[in-house]
Amino acid sequence: MSPLDLLARLTPSVVRTWPVSLQQGLAGAALVATCLAASEASAQSARTSQRRHQPLSQHSAPGLAARWATMVNPKAAHKPQPVRVDLPDGMGQVSFYNGGTPEELPIPEQSLAVLHVGSLYRFKISELPEHPGVELYPTIELIDKLHPPCGREHEFPVPVAFTPEEIAEAIKGRLVTKVIYVERPDHAVPARGNARERAYLAEPNENVLELAHRDGRPVAIVRLGGRTPDLARPEPGFFGDPAPIAVVPEVIGPRQAAESPEVLP
Repeated sequence: MSPLDLLARLTPSVVRTWPVSLQQGLAGAALVATCLAASEASAQSARTSQRRHQPLSQHSAPGLAARWATMVNPKAAHKPQPVRVDLPDGMGQVSFYNGGTPEELPIPEQSLAVLHVGSLYRFKISELPEHPGVELYPTIELIDKLHPPCGREHEFPVPVAFTPEEIAEAIKGRLVTKVIYVERPDHAVPARGNARERAYLAEPNENVLELAHRDGRPVAIVRLGGRTPDLARPEPGFFGDPAPIAVVPEVIGPRQAAESPEVLP
């Protein structure tokens, strides 16, 4: 049972969605399934199902959900989880801040950042071709991890994909919140799709943690806004928790036989 599943039994729960309607300032959140996205019909039925209270939301302080998750499930605390950040058109530079300090750790192409469950990390997005000179400073907090086969952890990173629209809204000073979750098998559509295609919009008044928890098992919360570091008067905690981070090459695993069937004579 995941930490948020247990929280749901203690207090009513749930989750899902993608940037909120742009006309209303992206007050909602973006949800990206690490499996397959739910159909519109199942999405609507999930929203109309019986609701339970979810004490956390996209408005909770960054890092709070991660701390609660590890309090409920101490065994999950500090477990490593690879993360892959995808920028629009694959262009730009991603750098994580190491150990909660201003020290930047660049993430090369085809590489992953190994983060730890229960921690809040700050990273920098720069060198965007469509926005010269612009730097953005999102955060990511891990509230759970994936469970791939032993020894194949680097084949299954948590995907954090940003769209051009989300980048543009953050540059305007608006906040985009994305909840990334593993979708429930009974909600999944048996079709391929990338992280951007498997995301969907939430309404401004919806609790995206509630929606994501309803549709699956949340693993990460990403916030992308217009905040920048104040080098003259550094803000305590701006660069995240003093948690370890490592950079490893991404491993592309072999395709399953069922995905590339052999044609026999």
